[in-house]
Amino acid sequence: MENQKTRQQIVAAAKTVFIRKGFDDTTMMDIADEADLSRRTLYAYFESKYDIYKAVIDSVMEQVLVKLGGIAALNLPPEQKILEFTFGRFRVLKEMVDSNGTLRSGFFRNIWGLEHYRKDFDQKEKLLLQQIIQEGKECGRFNVNNVRRTAEFFQNCMRGFEVPYIRGRIWKGNTREEVLYESKRLIHGALGITEEKRQ
Repeated sequence: MENQKTRQQIVAAAKTVFIRKGFDDTTMMDIADEADLSRRTLYAYFESKYDIYKAVIDSVMEQVLVKLGGIAALNLPPEQKILEFTFGRFRVLKEMVDSNGTLRSGFFRNIWGLEHYRKDFDQKEKLLLQQIIQEGKECGRFNVNNVRRTAEFFQNCMRGFEVPYIRGRIWKGNTREEVLYESKRLIHGALGITEEKRQ
């Protein structure tokens, strides 16, 4: 229990320093000072600054997953739930990036370098998507052959929109209603939802 508390103390301190100074300019000593711990204690929990950075990213992404899990558990028709999940995902991810100061620039500068940091997040998110798609298939609302493959397709499409959405470069000049309408058509079309099933 004490070990977990110290680990959380280090991660919280590291996040504060990374936001203030940026990843490149932060040292292990900076993190130790912020956590009010010795460097020796720091190295007892983490081998390097990269390990601590991964723990910070993991903690932030876990918060995103909790919110997405809440959406996946909503008592909604699956065709509405998949829309809530999609838009909720972009909203929560943007809030997460915007609220983390200089981590934001690191996110954009190193979007592909973050791949190995988010494997666990991607796997859990895919399971949530599979859950929603399976619900829709079982009740006859979604016409899909392979739930896992469809979830992977959705996840990869959403990932492609991440940076343009967070930067505010996507759907410029469109009203919210236009964006919702076109997005709904695309998502429902990919799931084989006919017009009559949308009613």
